[in-house]
Amino acid sequence: MLLKIPRLYDSHTHFLATGEFVTGLNLHGLHSAAEILSWDLEKENYHRGDWIVGFGWQDSGWESPPHKKILDQLFPHKPVYLAKADGHVAWVNSEALKRLGLSSESGLLLESDHLRSWDQLPKFSEPQQRNHILNACKVYNQAGFTHVRDMTGSESLWNSLIALENESLLTVAIEENFTFYNLTDFEVALELAKYTRQHETALVRSKGVKFFFDGSLGSETAYLSQPYNRIPNGNCGQGLWKSNDVEEIFKKAWTAGLEISVHTIGDQAAHEIVQTARKVSALGFVGRLNLEHVQVLRPETIQMMKALHVRCHMQPCHWLSDRDWLQKKLGDLYRYAFPWEALRAAQVPISFGCDSPVEKSSFFANKIALEQSPAARIKKFTGAIEEFHSHPDKSFVPDAWTVVSENSVEEVFFQGRQILFSRA
Repeated sequence: MLLKIPRLYDSHTHFLATGEFVTGLNLHGLHSAAEILSWDLEKENYHRGDWIVGFGWQDSGWESPPHKKILDQLFPHKPVYLAKADGHVAWVNSEALKRLGLSSESGLLLESDHLRSWDQLPKFSEPQQRNHILNACKVYNQAGFTHVRDMTGSESLWNSLIALENESLLTVAIEENFTFYNLTDFEVALELAKYTRQHETALVRSKGVKFFFDGSLGSETAYLSQPYNRIPNGNCGQGLWKSNDVEEIFKKAWTAGLEISVHTIGDQAAHEIVQTARKVSALGFVGRLNLEHVQVLRPETIQMMKALHVRCHMQPCHWLSDRDWLQKKLGDLYRYAFPWEALRAAQVPISFGCDSPVEKSSFFANKIALEQSPAARIKKFTGAIEEFHSHPDKSFVPDAWTVVSENSVEEVFFQGRQILFSRA
């Protein structure tokens, strides 16, 4: 049976990185830290300036953790920056630490150090960036997607997207959000979002600003209300911002008519952000709030959302990656994990995405996760997945649709014409 889905939408992506790692240094196949010594890292497309940059290593199951000494053996004088698959840790060598002005005994940069240093890496050349955009379009189109929401916008990316649209080479409708890591960055992102909002095109829209309020469950840096692994007085993760600074961000962004998107994986992170939104709204500042990931949500937080303009952007495919250890890490909080059905029942708007390149951009991976998760005591999602994977604005490139069978993409149409794709 074939299903026609209008405006098939990946609601949470990292667009440029998705295109970069099609031909860049992909570390998903690395089986140990020492194995990196046998890899050829000198290829031209593995570089940003004179830096070697890669993505995708996952050290669960490794006998020993990654360490800067291993990278120093290979490159004592060239900086190396290798991002972990979850996007919250970087493995770097001593030369990279020196250039970044950071210190680390192990060569591992966590959360804010990693996120800020990522933005300090050399910029891509214009031809590199153009190639990455075209690669990303191909990735999304082959997966069936005609609409994507990017969480890592920049001025140079915006300009490149507009140029490619003018050449009729852009084959996705894309929404841009501009990320910041501190208050100084926020002012820059705010002005960029305001400027681009005034220069939107048929295929490229500007939505607002985005920041990280906590980390990841895998790295145990997501902000929970109870300790990980039920350890008394153990680690709960933490919020990355002061509440008064978050209030200021909400007021300024909403006054400018911009959306705010916040990375909140843990239940306490989401709860505090929703509390802040309610407080600011009560003062007369009203706007749209997007909560990214929300992998753990308490019922009282969901009820608080109902009075706000909130949309939750969820990635069911993350459950497939996390299921082996999720119950152990969360303990009693597991009953609130991946609460897509609770949100649906409360009529809080949801959009599904994939978090590419952290996960593969795949409608079918999300479908499998929704089908299999009830066996692991995740409450069954009773909505129609295609409705939550369709862009909610019917006016945004309306003549776009995807035809899927049970497990493959059959046809993709964009702006009324069939575009190139490969079967999933």
